[in-house]
Amino acid sequence: MRFRFENVPEGQTDSLEAEGWQAVPALDPRMVQNYGLIAAFGGMLLVGMLLRGVFRPAGTWAAVLILVLTVPLHELVHALSTPAWGLSDRTVIGVQRGKGLLLPYMYYDGEQPLRRMLLTGLAPVLVLTVLPLVFLSIMPVSGPLRANLGFLSFFNVAVSGGDLVNFIWISTHLPAKVTVLRNGWGLLWKYSE
Repeated sequence: MRFRFENVPEGQTDSLEAEGWQAVPALDPRMVQNYGLIAAFGGMLLVGMLLRGVFRPAGTWAAVLILVLTVPLHELVHALSTPAWGLSDRTVIGVQRGKGLLLPYMYYDGEQPLRRMLLTGLAPVLVLTVLPLVFLSIMPVSGPLRANLGFLSFFNVAVSGGDLVNFIWISTHLPAKVTVLRNGWGLLWKYSE
């Protein structure tokens, strides 16, 4: 795993297109943001209904801790779901500046099957939203643990809107059995051999 304190590198499409790679039709970043807000809002409503409206953190320190750690943990879960469980030099976790903020990101800098890339994209939703909900539904947990797991689940789905939009967009615009390659913020694909 590599760490970077820089923007996501620009892609180099020309040389890759000569090798048979094709660009996935991309959504405009504003569209991802707008659709992501809708997806996050829908996810928050669903989680709120499943938790019966009880997802308040147990105390100020718990709330601050969850708010501060969820996004880095979210990116780490993405990284751990890449090939070689994030231990490959091709797994990159980075931080870039964006309008005065430090924005974490993660990508895998190598070829991988589409299904693996889609799993990587959904991994934080499955681990940090769905898993706590399943745990809370089957275990008789109450008190601070229930409140904090509920808040983690709710907050993570709130920050996962872009992941949900990308998952839907990519899975509906590519054939199932292809290989994909990250290219800057874009994605290239070709039929698997």
